[in-house]
Formats: sequence, C-alpha cells, structure tokens
Amino acid sequence: MKKQVLFFAIFFFGTVSLFAQVSQGDMQIVQKYFGAQKAALLKEYMAFTPQQDSAFWPVYNKYENERQALGAQRVALIDQYMKNIKDITADQAKEMVDKGVALEISFKNLQKKYFAEVAKKIGPVKAAQFYQFENYINNVINLTIQENIPFVGDMEQKHAVMTKKK
Repeated sequence: MKKQVLFFAIFFFGTVSLFAQVSQGDMQIVQKYFGAQKAALLKEYMAFTPQQDSAFWPVYNKYENERQALGAQRVALIDQYMKNIKDITADQAKEMVDKGVALEISFKNLQKKYFAEVAKKIGPVKAAQFYQFENYINNVINLTIQENIPFVGDMEQKHAVMTKKK
C-alpha cells in the first residue's frame, strides 16, 4: 500500500509542482482523480466492518472537503513561490513562510478535529489508523514538493555557475 500511496502522491504533486501556474479547473481534475485513488486505498487499508463503513464515509467526506481547500491554498502558495523564486524579496519570503506555517498548523488542527469526530463514530483505534494514513500521505506529499521545487537561492547559484562557465 505504501508504494501505491507514494506513486499517487508523486503523481499529484509532481504534476502540480512542474507547472508555474495551475488553473483552478486543472487542479480540480487532479484532486478528483487523486481523491478517488486515495479513498480506494483508504478503504482497503482501514478494513471497515459494514457498520464502521457507513459511519466513517460521511465524516471523511467533510474532512476531505476541508483538506482539499487547504491543499488548494498550498498549491497557490507554491505557485506564488515559483513565480517569485528568481527575485524574491525579504517581505515576500517572510509572507510565504508565515503562510506556509499557518497552513501546516491549519492542517494539523484539521487532523485533530477529525480524529475526534472519527473516534466518536468508529472508535479511537480506527481513528488513529485513519490519522496515521493521512499523516503518511501528507508527509509523502511534503517530501515530493521539497524534491521538486528549488530552494531559495538555488536559481541564483545555478545562474552564477552557468555565467562563470561561459
């Protein structure tokens, strides 16, 4: 299962991070595809009883809507970063870091909120299993993003090296 999650996360954020601009429509198509694949993996991983299954999915759908909204904000932040990476100002750097930290905190708060809701519906052990699944996916996505976008200063260093070679 971990290989499947890794593949879909790399596909999703690898696709998103390759483009400097992602249209809202394209983002929705990719999120819909990724969401369907993720739900199938989650269903397999969780191995619900029929009662747990019917109690879980309505809560999950609410969670997913909120998580996707945070995901769209993350993609917008990446887009902003990629547009400004070559000549980022001190103010832009601070603003982007502040937004990134706020998004991470929002995501963790979302996980905490839905852990409690899922625990009420299907018990804390299954809720912990769901939390672990979501954490794993988010960690893979974060790693994929880090591997596919340049660090601040990388563009200037590469340009300086290329200029010296000429």
